[in-house]
Amino acid sequence: MSPRYRGRVVTLGVHIVDILGRPVTRIPPGQGRVVLDEIKVTAAGTAAGTAVDLAKLGAQVTSMGAIGDDVLASLLTALLDGYGVDTRLLARKPGLRTSATILPIRPNGERPALHMPGATASLDRADIDLGAIAAADVLHVGGPDVLGRFGGEPLREILRFACENRVITTMDVLTPGDARTWDRLAPALPLVQYFLPNEEQLAALTGTDDLTVAARRVTALGTEAVLVSRGADGAALITAGSRTDLPAFDVPVVDTTGCGDGCSAGFITGLLQGWPAQDAAWLAMAAASLVAGGLGSDAGIVDYPGTIEVLRRGAPGPLLDRLRAAAG
Repeated sequence: MSPRYRGRVVTLGVHIVDILGRPVTRIPPGQGRVVLDEIKVTAAGTAAGTAVDLAKLGAQVTSMGAIGDDVLASLLTALLDGYGVDTRLLARKPGLRTSATILPIRPNGERPALHMPGATASLDRADIDLGAIAAADVLHVGGPDVLGRFGGEPLREILRFACENRVITTMDVLTPGDARTWDRLAPALPLVQYFLPNEEQLAALTGTDDLTVAARRVTALGTEAVLVSRGADGAALITAGSRTDLPAFDVPVVDTTGCGDGCSAGFITGLLQGWPAQDAAWLAMAAASLVAGGLGSDAGIVDYPGTIEVLRRGAPGPLLDRLRAAAG
């Protein structure tokens, strides 16, 4: 494994303000009141949430996406700025509201969502700075399924540009998806090196519950590998010729919000180190486990050394040997 490399990442796509409360066991009738232990506001979404985790793990992160011109936009940028994410290329859309979600978190960590789509789908090709992408090591596209017209040819143009400039490309999705979503995303997947959905999303997109078959429908298009998040069952890294199953790390679950973003950030961080995809997938599991242990998508992860320490406690022997060799 290579020495620690900070790395440069552009996260492009969905930026959401999450308002979370826990534990919610019931919604009171009428104008009733329930007292909660904790309420929190976070920068979330498959671009913003991943950006926060990447910044915590040491990457230099620039965010691109559409937000409103409201007070939530100011709050969102302040939250991202606080973690060191460069927000200067976020596109404020006059007259539109910033995407937001209210999340009542159940005691078991599940979270139904009350969502306002806001400005997300108003992203335009003119909002994208190609120079920033060319200077990056990784372009992570978060939520192309909800980016409206931008998710078609404009996104493919951006991905082609990234590939031509030898920028690693990764992609996650936001919604459960369906066959129509697959038809929109499939033309972009040949330009994506690593696809990072959860198993429900992958099944809905490809029309099969067989994880290996579903992932290979993606790799058949040209994607190098699919890292599939599986919740309590861990994850699977699937290529055209292999499948590696990784168990979830054993942690007390507080809130599963943002675990997918943590998984993406951990995986990308491993790639930035020059690690093989299988090793990067283990770092993804360590990062996701940390996020599950706190409230909100920005919970759990503190920094790279702390996440590596969690990895050391749960990683297999050969990976530990490589970590020791890199450290020594």
